[in-house]
Amino acid sequence: MNLIEDSWIPVQRESGILQNIAPWQITERDDQIIRLSAPRHDFDGALVQFLIALLQTTITPQNDDEWLEWLLTPPSPETLKEKFIAYQSAFELAGDGPRFMQDFDALDGEEKIISGLMIEAPGGRTEKLFLDHFIKGGSYNGLCQCCAATALFAMQTNAPAGGVGHRTSLRGGGPLTTLVIPDVEAEESLPDTLWTMLWLNVLNQKSVENLTGNVELKESAHIFPWLTHTRTSEAKTGQSTTPLDAHSLQMYWAMPRRIRLVMDGSEHGCCDLCGAEDQALITHYVTKNYGANYDGAWRHPLSPHYQDKKTLEYLPMHAQPGGLAYRYWLGWTQGDGFYQPAKAVREYLDVEGKKTKHEILRLWVFGYDMDNMKARCWYEKQYPLIVIENEEQRQLFAERVQAMLDLATQLAGFVQSCVKEAWFDRPADARGDVSFIKEAFYEQTEAAFIAMLHTLQSNTNREVIQQWHSQLAHHSLKLFDYWVAQGDMASENPRRIAEAHRKLRNLIYGKKLLAKVGIETKKGVAVA
Repeated sequence: MNLIEDSWIPVQRESGILQNIAPWQITERDDQIIRLSAPRHDFDGALVQFLIALLQTTITPQNDDEWLEWLLTPPSPETLKEKFIAYQSAFELAGDGPRFMQDFDALDGEEKIISGLMIEAPGGRTEKLFLDHFIKGGSYNGLCQCCAATALFAMQTNAPAGGVGHRTSLRGGGPLTTLVIPDVEAEESLPDTLWTMLWLNVLNQKSVENLTGNVELKESAHIFPWLTHTRTSEAKTGQSTTPLDAHSLQMYWAMPRRIRLVMDGSEHGCCDLCGAEDQALITHYVTKNYGANYDGAWRHPLSPHYQDKKTLEYLPMHAQPGGLAYRYWLGWTQGDGFYQPAKAVREYLDVEGKKTKHEILRLWVFGYDMDNMKARCWYEKQYPLIVIENEEQRQLFAERVQAMLDLATQLAGFVQSCVKEAWFDRPADARGDVSFIKEAFYEQTEAAFIAMLHTLQSNTNREVIQQWHSQLAHHSLKLFDYWVAQGDMASENPRRIAEAHRKLRNLIYGKKLLAKVGIETKKGVAVA
């Protein structure tokens, strides 16, 4: 199967029809393609990155004008096919030559069941010790070529720690991805098509040249690492792969794992994942350790980054237990010194967003929460993406949002500590993780936060912070009452609960806290 020519990408058309298409069909005008429809959410996340990577590699716009022209008037399928075909030799899934996302050489490594390509698959030791209670090994014994290709790309893109020498992805295990997408529910929005979603995240030529990587390396193998022998990373004889050793575009096609699909064509039947019939089901793959070890100051354009406090280097963000709370929204979209948004997001807000003023946009955030080798959860969420053209207003908007987030962080901590004081005589000695209280706080106040973002877009007056404080105060006291009621009735102490409640109110309306965010007080009551 060739991933340029053959129909393998599952999509939904405007009419609701579900089918597989070739990549160059994404701009078909009759019954337009509106979204991906893979059998797993993480596969949708992998496929959207595959298509962005393909567009970025083959038809990078020369400047912003060309980018905008193609956003509003997409190239024809024939044009895309002509551009893509030039790279088709790099996208063969099987055969004697280079194979897509697979080791250049035949491997003599360990043969594994194909289900091992799934991020959540238990490791070999886990299965041997019968510890795979919740996620069983061998859940998928045979995959069609379409699902196998997607699983392969997803693994290389998200690769977690996998034992000695089994390298993580260029962005670490289970990186967070943030994409600009149209708000399909808004009255004034860009077209609800897959093309729009993809093209909003494509950079122009100048931006690509400014990415980390060595654009002087012109050979195809510097972009697609499977076109040559693997740059292995054994302790004594191997080497790391730094931005000096690969073209910038290799970030989209990074291949840390040494994998070869077993493609003998002996298995016929239905795919255990999507149910499609295939004459050449893939049941096994071979893997070997010490693949490419991506090291150094790589800055992937589809991931937000944070600054490491010790090294001061910027590292890719990852999902954390508790989900994708709005407390990271400013870092994902505007940046705040400690966090930096994905380059694709920042480029849109800084450049393209000023030229297309009519649309309402959203930010699609997704990624795995990984605990070393173990996938704890797949998270994805959408948030508003606020476009503010005036630089001064944009700065003031960011300051107000930061004040809102600081206030929410403070009150979330107050609620958690006061609930513990209501539950226990000696809360400092109480064992157990109570972070779910903070998580509930952010979940309960998210709708209010989003409403405040839209208010701030047109009104950055300080009074908005007071409105936000009122909302947080209401939810804080409500959540306190709820969680206290969930405690152990046998050990309830009414006096202890009343004191904890009084303390929470005093903390919420404390003059020091309110002064910090610029809210004046009068007789203990917050005023603008």
